[in-house]
Amino acid sequence: MPVKLLNEQVYYENGGNPFKGLHRWYSRKPLSFSRASVLGSLLPADISMEEFEYLLGLDMARANESETEKSNRHQRTRLYKTPPDPERVKRVQELCEQMWGDKTPAVLDAFAGGGSIPFEAARYGLRVFASDLNPVAVVTMKAAIEFPLKFGAALQEDIDKWVKWVGDEAEKRLKDFFPSQDGEKVQNYLWAHTVVCPSCQSVVPLSPNWWLDRSPSAIKKGEICAVKPIPNLAEKRVDFELIKGKKGKGNSIQMPDGDYDPDDFSTVSRSVGKCPNCQNVIEQEYLINYAQTKGFEHQIYVVAYKKNKSSLEFRMPNEMDALGYEKATQKSQDLYDGSSYHLIPQEPCSDNPQYMMAYRYGLTTWDKYFNPRQLLTLVTYAEIINEAKEKIRKDLGEEKSQAILTYLSLIIDRCVDHNSRVSGWHSTRTMLDRASKTHALNLIWNYPELNGASRAWIYCANAVSEDYTKLCELLGTKINSSSFQELENHTEKTFQIDSASADSLFHLEDTSIDAIVTDPPYYDTIPYAELSDFFYVWQRRVLGDVFPDLFLQELTDKDREAVANLGRFRDMGVSPKELAYQDYEAKMQSAFGEYYRVLKDNGVMTVQFNHKDSGAWDVLAQSLITAGFEITASWAVSTENPQNLHQAQKNSVSSTVLLICRKRDPNAGQAWWDDLRPEVANLVEQRAPDFEANEIQGIDLYLSAFGPALNVFSRNYPILDSTGVEVRPEVAFAEARKAVANYRFRKLAQTDTAGFDPLTQWYFLAWDAFQAREFPFDDARQLALAIGGFNVADLGKTYKLLDIKSGTCKLLSPDQRYKKHAFSLVDNEFSARYLIDGLHAITAIYLEEQTIEPVRRFIKATGLLSNEMFMRAWEVALRVIPHISDPRKRIPEEKALADLWLAMDEIKAKVSYVQPELDLSGGQMGLDFDTTELEEE
Repeated sequence: MPVKLLNEQVYYENGGNPFKGLHRWYSRKPLSFSRASVLGSLLPADISMEEFEYLLGLDMARANESETEKSNRHQRTRLYKTPPDPERVKRVQELCEQMWGDKTPAVLDAFAGGGSIPFEAARYGLRVFASDLNPVAVVTMKAAIEFPLKFGAALQEDIDKWVKWVGDEAEKRLKDFFPSQDGEKVQNYLWAHTVVCPSCQSVVPLSPNWWLDRSPSAIKKGEICAVKPIPNLAEKRVDFELIKGKKGKGNSIQMPDGDYDPDDFSTVSRSVGKCPNCQNVIEQEYLINYAQTKGFEHQIYVVAYKKNKSSLEFRMPNEMDALGYEKATQKSQDLYDGSSYHLIPQEPCSDNPQYMMAYRYGLTTWDKYFNPRQLLTLVTYAEIINEAKEKIRKDLGEEKSQAILTYLSLIIDRCVDHNSRVSGWHSTRTMLDRASKTHALNLIWNYPELNGASRAWIYCANAVSEDYTKLCELLGTKINSSSFQELENHTEKTFQIDSASADSLFHLEDTSIDAIVTDPPYYDTIPYAELSDFFYVWQRRVLGDVFPDLFLQELTDKDREAVANLGRFRDMGVSPKELAYQDYEAKMQSAFGEYYRVLKDNGVMTVQFNHKDSGAWDVLAQSLITAGFEITASWAVSTENPQNLHQAQKNSVSSTVLLICRKRDPNAGQAWWDDLRPEVANLVEQRAPDFEANEIQGIDLYLSAFGPALNVFSRNYPILDSTGVEVRPEVAFAEARKAVANYRFRKLAQTDTAGFDPLTQWYFLAWDAFQAREFPFDDARQLALAIGGFNVADLGKTYKLLDIKSGTCKLLSPDQRYKKHAFSLVDNEFSARYLIDGLHAITAIYLEEQTIEPVRRFIKATGLLSNEMFMRAWEVALRVIPHISDPRKRIPEEKALADLWLAMDEIKAKVSYVQPELDLSGGQMGLDFDTTELEEE
C-alpha cells in the first residue's frame, strides 16, 4: 500500500471535492483513500508498487527514476479528480480475472453512507453492491453515482431547466416577503434570538459577538465592519449602530473616540446572557425555561446587500424590512391551517442531550428549527416542486424525472443546511456556515437568513447543479460518450443501491461477494439517524411518492442503527453507556455475521476504522473475530486534513487503519494468551518503524499498532488466559501500547533508558503520543499501564501532574504544579527523585523571574547540572514537547527550557561542579504507585 502517496493525495482532496459538496454526509472518507482500499482488496499481492500506483491513476514511473522525479510525478496528479482511463480499467479487470476468475468481481459495502467506496469501485466498472439503512444516504448515493452513470452529462441540461423553473416560480411567490430598496439586492439578514430581561423587562438580543466582516479583503481596504449594541432602557430595547473602519489593536476597529471591539459587547457567553440596559446577568436556567415556555423571539440587526456586482455591503434594517418579515410571519401562520399543512415538518426531534442541544431551547419539532419566514421559504419550494412533478414526468419520463426530482430535493436540503436557526455567519469569509458542520445540532444565538425569493435558491442550486457535471467528469462520463467500456449499457446488475440494514442483507445470496470494502460506524462518534432527520423530513415531503419504499417511516430508523447512542438508553436503571456499548457490539456482530455469509470462502474484506477510544477497537475486533474473521494485514493512512492536526492544544486522531480480513480457518482451534503475548510485542515493534516511515506519529502510532496485534490475536478462537477464561482483544491492544511505549522511549532517549523514573517517562510519552495538553482519561490510564501499571489517579492527587475532570486529563504547567506544592523551589528542600520535577522547577523559576541568574543559583545548589540523568531528560523534553512557530502560541515550558538550553554556556561558566553522590542502594529509581486500576468516574 503506497501510504505516503495516499497521505499526500488525501491532503490535496480536502476542499473542492464535488463528491463531498453534493450533499452533507458525516465522516465521508476521501476518494483517493477509498480507491486504494478497493484496488488493494482486489489486485494480486505480488503486483509491483509502480504498477499499483499506475492503476490508481499516476503516470507510469520512468526507469531509474530519482526521488525528485518520483515526488514530482506524485504531486502533479490529483487522484480524486482523475477517472481511470480505459487502459487502466482494462488492466484492472485483467488482473481481477486472474485473481478471481471474473473481470468484474462483486464488491460490497453495506455501510455505504456517503458512497466513497462504491463510487470508486464504479469508476473501474466493477459489479458494485452498495446499501445503507439511512434513506438520506441512499438518496445521496443515487445522486452522486447512480444517476451520473445512468444518464451521463447530458442530464445537465434538464437539471438546469427545472432548477430555473422552480427558482422563477419561487421568486414570483416570495418576492413580496423580501423587499429590497432601489438599486440594491438583499442577500442576507442577520438575526439574534431575543429574551426578555427578568430584571428590567428589556428585549435583549443574544449574540456572542457583533462581527459582520473581518475578511482579508476588508482588512486590506480598511473597511472591517460590525454593529454596536446601543442600550435603550426607556424603550425597553437594544438598538444598533453600524461600525466600519480600519483594523485596530487586537480584534478592534479604529474609531475617532476610541477603538471598538465587537467581542467586548457580547450579550451571551457560555449560555449565560447579559442585559446591555441594566447589566443584569441572565442565567442559563432562565434562558432554557424562557425558550421552553415562551419561545425565543427574533431581532434583525443588519441587512447584507449588493449593488450590481459589487462586494457585500451592510445597512441597518428599516421599516420596509420589518414589514416584509411581518407579512411572511402571517403567511407562515396561515400555512398551518391551509392546504400546505402537510408540507410543514412537525415531526418530533430527538432530545438526546449529547448531540441535540437545540432541544433544550425549545426546538422540539423540526419546523421550529426555522424562523417563520425561513419556514415559509422552504415550504414554498417544496410546494412548487410537488406541483411540477407531473410536468417533469410528462417531459422526461419516469426514470429521468426521478433523477431531476432528486436533485431538486437536494437543493432544498442545502437551503435547510444554510438557512436555519442552527446555521451560522462566518465573518472572516462573509458567508454562511452550515448547520451540519459539526456532529451535533446546536442553537446559534445569532444566525443568518438568506433572501428566499432569489438568493437562497440560486445560492444552493448553483452548488448542486455545478457538482453534477463535475461528478460526471469524475466518473468519466461525457455527453453521448463514455470512458468506460459499454457504460452506455450500464444496468442495475453492475451497480445496485439498496436501502438495507447491514445485518439483514436478504437481497444477496450466500458466498456471492468477492470483496467487501466497508467503513462501519465509529462506536459513539456520530448519531447518523438523529442528525439526518434534519434533512429526511424535507426529502420525505418531496420524494415520498418518488421512492416510496425509502420513506415509509415518519423518521429515520434509530432502533436498528449500529451506533453506541447513549441517549437511547437513558432512564433504564442501568448505565446508559454500558447498555449502548452492548447494543453496538451485538449489532456489529450481526453485521459482520452477514458479511461472513455473503463473502466467498476465498474472498477478502477490508475494514476502515478510525477511533481513538480503545473500547471502540475492542468491540470492533471482538465482533470481527466472533463472526469468523482473521485479520491478515493492516495499514494506517492519514485521512484527515493535516492543517488541523499536530497542534499542541488539540488531541486529534488523523489516521484511519485498514484491516485486511479473511475467513479464519475453521480448523483453527483455541490458543493461550501467554503463548501469543511475546509474538504480539515483537510484531508491533517490528512494524513501528514502518508506520513512522509513512508519517504515522503521536497517538496514531499507538492505534496503528492495533492492526499487527490483531494479526496475531485473530488467528485462533477463542484465546484463553492461564485459568482457561476467554480474553478479549483489549489484552492484545494493551500489549501493543506497551511495545510502542518502549519503542518510542528508547528512540526519544537515544541511548540506554535505565535511570528514567516512571513519572518522567509517562510525562514525556504523553506529550509524544498526544501532542496536546489535554487528552482523554482512558488514554492516560492506558499509557500509564503500558509504562508500569501505576494508578493514573495519583498523577493528579499525589504528584499534581494532571488535572482530571469529566473523562479528560490536562497536563498542569510548572507554575500550576508549584502552586499545588508538587515540588519545592527551596534548594535544601528540593528532591530530585523525579526528573520531571527538576525540569519543572527551573522552568517555574525562569518564567517567574525572566532571568537566568536565579536558575543558575538553583541548579548550583541542587547539583542538577552535574546530574547526567537530568541533562538527558532535558534533551528529551526539548525533543518531545511540541514547538510552535508562532511565538504567541508557544508552550511556556518548551520556550523556557529552550531559552535556558541556549544559555547553557553562561550557566556553566558560573557554576562550580560538585558531583553529588546518588543513593542507588534501592536500585533504579521508581514510583510507589498503587497498582489497582482506576475506573473512569
